[in-house]
Amino acid sequence: MNKVVVAFTIGKRTLSKAKELLHEVRKRSSNATPYFTSDELEHYIAAIREEYGVETTFPKTGKRGRPKKPIKVVSPELIYSQVHKYRENGKIQKIETHAVFGTDARVEHALHESPISNSVNISLVERNNLTLRQQNGRLHRKTLQFSKEKELIYAQLSLFLGYYHFIRPHQGLRVRNDARKPKWRDRTPMMAVGITDHPWTFREFFTCKVNLY
Repeated sequence: MNKVVVAFTIGKRTLSKAKELLHEVRKRSSNATPYFTSDELEHYIAAIREEYGVETTFPKTGKRGRPKKPIKVVSPELIYSQVHKYRENGKIQKIETHAVFGTDARVEHALHESPISNSVNISLVERNNLTLRQQNGRLHRKTLQFSKEKELIYAQLSLFLGYYHFIRPHQGLRVRNDARKPKWRDRTPMMAVGITDHPWTFREFFTCKVNLY
C-alpha cells in the first residue's frame, strides 16, 4: 500500500494500452498487490484480470461436448474500485463509487489503512496529469511543442519525472529543523519516501547508474 509506483503509457485509451499500463505497474510493484481506483473505462477490468488473475480450470464432467475453457480469476486480496461521475450541462452533479474486485468491507479497510486518501477518488491521477501538462510543453494541447515521435516524448517525460522527484524541492513536503536556522528543511518526493537523504544535483542525476529490469 505504501510503495511508490510510477508507470505511464502514451496513446489512446484502448485495451492494448490498458494492458501495457497494468503490466508496467505489476513489474514495478514486485509482489505487492496495489489498491486500484479508476474511472469507468471498461478496459481496466480486463487488463487487471489478465495481469493479476490466476488461471482456473474446470473439472471434467463426463458429459458430451467441449469442456469449458480455463478462465482467469482475480485473487480476493486484490481491490479495485471505479468512480462514476454524473454530469448535467457539462457540470458534475453527483459522484458515486462501486467495488469491481473486492468487497465494500475490504475497500473501507484499505482506505482506513491508506496514508494517502480516505475516499475512493481519481483526484490524485487528475492532479498528476495537470501537473505534467502545466510543466511540460510537449503535453500542451494545440501547440507546436508536441513530440513527433513516441520515443522522444517517453525520453522527455523520463527526464522530467526524474527532475520532479529527485531534484526539485516541494514546499508541501518541507519539515521543521530541530535547529533554529534554517527554520525549514526542503525535501523532494524521493526524500519524503526515504529513497534519498538530500535533493540531487543535475550532475548526480545524469551520472547515476540505472539498474534496468
